[in-house]
Amino acid sequence: MAATIYNYSAAQDTLNGTCNTFNLQNEINADADVLVSVQQIDQYGDTISITMHDELTTDQKTAMDAVVAAHTGASGDVDPLVMPDGRWVVRSDSRPVGFQTYYTMAGDDSTAGIGMGECLSWDFSNDDNIVTGDHVMDGWKCKEILATFLCPIYTKDGCLYFFDAPWNCYICMDIVVPPGAWYPNPAGPVPASALGLTGDDMYANSGADWVAYRSYLMRHRMYGTCSMGDELNAEGSSVDPIPPGWGIRGRVYTPTSDNTSKGFAELELHRCHTMVLPGMTLQDIIDAH
Repeated sequence: MAATIYNYSAAQDTLNGTCNTFNLQNEINADADVLVSVQQIDQYGDTISITMHDELTTDQKTAMDAVVAAHTGASGDVDPLVMPDGRWVVRSDSRPVGFQTYYTMAGDDSTAGIGMGECLSWDFSNDDNIVTGDHVMDGWKCKEILATFLCPIYTKDGCLYFFDAPWNCYICMDIVVPPGAWYPNPAGPVPASALGLTGDDMYANSGADWVAYRSYLMRHRMYGTCSMGDELNAEGSSVDPIPPGWGIRGRVYTPTSDNTSKGFAELELHRCHTMVLPGMTLQDIIDAH
């Protein structure tokens, strides 16, 4: 079996000129004449890119063409909790539908690619990534790491690996908003309506700095060596995704006398794009969000 990509135009090949990729995947999988299952559907502008698990026969391709032509793009075309034969789907995991489990020790880079951004690691044998500020107490020093992603991500579990950490060494991790971005803040001065958004939330602008929005890991102590990993276990995936361009920031604090400790972090995330498929570009992924 060889995965095969079929491209359609949303404007010309669907019923109403719009596409709901999740529902379209269910509609194709439910069609008795297509037979081959969908591996993934992506939309880049007007192009609907459907990756099938195997190449379609002429009849199967004709059947899929008909499904695409009848697709309305509406959000309620298919009930995701019911299988084509009427059986209910019962999911016990918290991974959002349409998202993949993704383990990483690095963020993304808009030029180099997915997983090619800043590494979630620190090394106090050098002065790289040292930061100062009111958050650093006298007698302490701090290294900062920042991972950003090109598509929405849900956080789940994680793991910390550290070596030769002195007593009182600790790490904090936050979800952070990039400079110049609007974000929900009950004390913010701008209502959602002024930004063209729905709802009654108030918003603030992050200004010139990265602003902490939510705490992910607070003063997690590290001591000695943990080469097998100190696990961070969650009951489920985060409720809301981290928007593209926002970040997960880690700050590692240690006494100024520490010139040997080092470590790295691994995150379990749920995300919609885990790699750039043949025929795709990074810009396609960025534009999709």
